[in-house]
Amino acid sequence: MSDPVQSLREANVSRSASLRAPTPLTDGLEVSTIDRARVDGAVAQVKAQGYSIMPGFLNDAQLRQLRSDLVPIFAMSGTRDPNQKGRYSGVQTVHVHNLFAKTRAVDEVAIDPVLLLVIEGVLGPLFQMSVGTAMCPQPGVDPQGLHRDDGHYPLPRPRPPFIANTLIALDDFTRANGATRIVPGSHQWTGEIDPDQDVIFAEMPAGSLLVFDGALIHAGGGNSTENQTRRSVNLNFNLSWLRQQENQYIGIPRSEWLKMPLRLQRLLGFQKVNFLYGGVDYTDPLDYFKEHSEALA
Repeated sequence: MSDPVQSLREANVSRSASLRAPTPLTDGLEVSTIDRARVDGAVAQVKAQGYSIMPGFLNDAQLRQLRSDLVPIFAMSGTRDPNQKGRYSGVQTVHVHNLFAKTRAVDEVAIDPVLLLVIEGVLGPLFQMSVGTAMCPQPGVDPQGLHRDDGHYPLPRPRPPFIANTLIALDDFTRANGATRIVPGSHQWTGEIDPDQDVIFAEMPAGSLLVFDGALIHAGGGNSTENQTRRSVNLNFNLSWLRQQENQYIGIPRSEWLKMPLRLQRLLGFQKVNFLYGGVDYTDPLDYFKEHSEALA
């Protein structure tokens, strides 16, 4: 007759013995020589000036598909009452957060090899998705105030990059329709933000990728046009040993998790940082989730 205590002990020891370091999120990704040069160039620009613009990140077919598939998502976007107290003054866009709970349209773009290799180049191999957002500033919205995306982490500067943020342009970004305002080189600054700081505008054609260090001082621009929206997909990445901006584990329904490509599941958080951190009971978090998915529903 088997001893149940002995069986549990052996199972526990077996799980411990199977511990291994996680496979990097970029493992197995291959890109052309041309794309490798584009990745290396973008990473070098982010390190030197805090940002990089990569035209042609999306091809025409991808651009058309995303515009079509995200129509119901962008329809959720709105504006905040200018008289309501908040982070910024004036008429502000209310973005659509928790994107991966609401649509599968962005899944393949989020794990695009060029994108992931750029993020790895900026942050190193230990990164994850912090939040996915659809942004659609309407005509008449006011500019945001200048800010840093990594300001939520209360550690002194200078410091290594904590966040790599991206905007994937689904429309042309122009100064008139609110192209992102950026302060080149400010990712290396340690002082307070001057709200009147000189900026440049990240103007770029639809299909482009803007990637920038989370320490870069920047802000959304105001949309002074009469009939142009400025649609984009915002994919924000952070170091995987930091808390994500949005709680993906409870924000995304189990049914949606199980529809995702494995690499995206890991990118969104079901990935260990090292042998132990992020695991469950000596088990890889994604293996544990799938094994216990019914109980966790």
